[in-house]
Amino acid sequence: MGYLAEKLALACGENAITARQIGRAAALHDVGKILVPSHIVQKPGRLTSREFEVMKTHTTWGALLLSGLKGSFGVLAREIALFHHERWSGDGYYKIPAAKLPLSVQMVSICDVYVSLVSPRPYKNAWPQSKAARYIRAQAGTQFNPVLADIFLSLMAGKTQFYGRDFIEYI
Repeated sequence: MGYLAEKLALACGENAITARQIGRAAALHDVGKILVPSHIVQKPGRLTSREFEVMKTHTTWGALLLSGLKGSFGVLAREIALFHHERWSGDGYYKIPAAKLPLSVQMVSICDVYVSLVSPRPYKNAWPQSKAARYIRAQAGTQFNPVLADIFLSLMAGKTQFYGRDFIEYI
């Protein structure tokens, strides 16, 4: 997932150093799950509402676990861990409006969902890449920043173009 986040950051016009930091921070996005009971994380079926509330704590645990990281990388890693389940529509865990979500978090969110969809989980089989791409497309403008979703899908299709960071932030 970190690799995809780095590639998306590059496609969005981030420089190589920033893109690498986004990729490395993305790899830590779910570190807080180590403090969520394993019977919830590995549950083969649908979570109850109570279990889901416990699962949601992985974001705050993750930010707390990463609080010892210093500098810009530490800030980036904590933001990604804390906010990677926020939605473009503002309907995420913390109801953060899209305009206040760091671009790095928006990038990681798309990559996280894509990798989750195409990977087997205790509660679901892996989706084909084409089905996951259709999901990303369908959620552009609600769950995901629509411009980033387009760039991500172009990247996955091998048709990546360069988009300047100023252009992305303008949208």
